[in-house]
Amino acid sequence: MLDTETDMPWPNKDQREEREIKGFIRSYQTIYKNVELEIICKGERPDYVVKDKKSGEQFGVELTSVYLNDRSVPDEHIPPIPETLTTVGIPHDAGEVEEYRKRLIEAIKAKVEKAKNSYDLSRKLLLSIHVNEYRAIFIDTKEEWQKLVGDNEAVFDAMHPFAEIVFWNLTNGSVFYIKPGKGI
Repeated sequence: MLDTETDMPWPNKDQREEREIKGFIRSYQTIYKNVELEIICKGERPDYVVKDKKSGEQFGVELTSVYLNDRSVPDEHIPPIPETLTTVGIPHDAGEVEEYRKRLIEAIKAKVEKAKNSYDLSRKLLLSIHVNEYRAIFIDTKEEWQKLVGDNEAVFDAMHPFAEIVFWNLTNGSVFYIKPGKGI
């Protein structure tokens, strides 16, 4: 099976995680221009430890990639993109977009619960959310991301032990992040 982004075989878990940590680092550095992250090590709970070369501060980074459902990858992301999507575009289905928003929130809840119970909390934790679903093109403004946060305030208020949640790979390469009590 081919990855439609690269026309290469669909990456295995280690390859996907390597791609995601690199994408996260690029995205994080667009938020914080004075930060220069480097990977210290790959692990579990969290997935990576990175360090700011300038300050020496280390962070644990937990990666997650969120799709519309468990069939999105095998049914839509691995097969060649249907010609109708490349010529007509992805159809807007408000129900699917709302379902995707719910999946994002459920992923956050699950990661927070796991982090509270079994993660290394010796350094600041960052949650990297690779927005990796075609339907995300319809959540394309900062205001829509802020609305997601506002509609789910209790979830974001309870995001500890994560110090930040970073949504990346958004429309036009933008990044949205949130810290407790503050959506940016």
